[in-house]
Amino acid sequence: MDIIFITGVSTGIGYAALKQLQDKYLIIGTVRKQEDAKELKKAFGDKVEILVLDVTDQATTKKQIESIFPLLERHGLHCLINNAGIAVPGPLEYLSESDFAHQMDVNVLAVRRVTNLLLPYLGTDSKYKAGKIINISSVSGLFNAPFNGSYCISKHALESMTDVYRRELYRFGIQVSAIEPGPIKTEIWRKNLGQLDKFLDTPYGDVLASADKMIANSDKHAMPVKVITDIIEKILHSPKPKTRYLVHKKPFMFRLLAHYLPDRFVDRMVNKTLAKKENYRPV
Repeated sequence: MDIIFITGVSTGIGYAALKQLQDKYLIIGTVRKQEDAKELKKAFGDKVEILVLDVTDQATTKKQIESIFPLLERHGLHCLINNAGIAVPGPLEYLSESDFAHQMDVNVLAVRRVTNLLLPYLGTDSKYKAGKIINISSVSGLFNAPFNGSYCISKHALESMTDVYRRELYRFGIQVSAIEPGPIKTEIWRKNLGQLDKFLDTPYGDVLASADKMIANSDKHAMPVKVITDIIEKILHSPKPKTRYLVHKKPFMFRLLAHYLPDRFVDRMVNKTLAKKENYRPV
């Protein structure tokens, strides 16, 4: 029996992955709310094991994950999908210390926390067959957009963490990949509608007054979540998956913008986009 562990399965990419994979694997998923766990068990029954935990709560995370160690000791772990994540928007100058720290805790520290608890069953313990790790990153880990600063910084850190784990775990045969989506039709950005109003009385207020409109415009051009879950399944079936999967409607243009054009040219381009008040995520 192959087991897949997915963090954050109540909505979005995590839920879609659980739904697509639950007929082929035993899924262990995490949610923050007991009611979400009940709904998932009601929908999928014995095909899923649901752990109720907040990934920022170290003690509960450790206790809940340790509760499934007996299962992993019998079967090992085929794949860990680090999906849980949040986006905390706002200008870096005015973002609170607690909000910035929470962003890093969920998107960076918790990934390391969960991964390290599960690594023996992914193959650092030679008793178990080498598995795979999939980190759900973002184009924001490759390109820095204004007013998404804390999110971009967290995803840049996740990109680095992906590289470090991949190189450290190479000797065990554990394969580590990052999926880097552009706008996807999930709740992560829609949850931020209205969240930038608290910055309207700052020097950035003239741009952020149109933030909800820009988020809505960006969401219109978002890709369906199945694009990501199909890549996840492709990685699971591949004997040698790619280290990175960029998911963007215009991948060539994005790579040009992120890696090749001069910084100051891109700075001007981004600010012109913001001035038009059309797209909160310029990429």
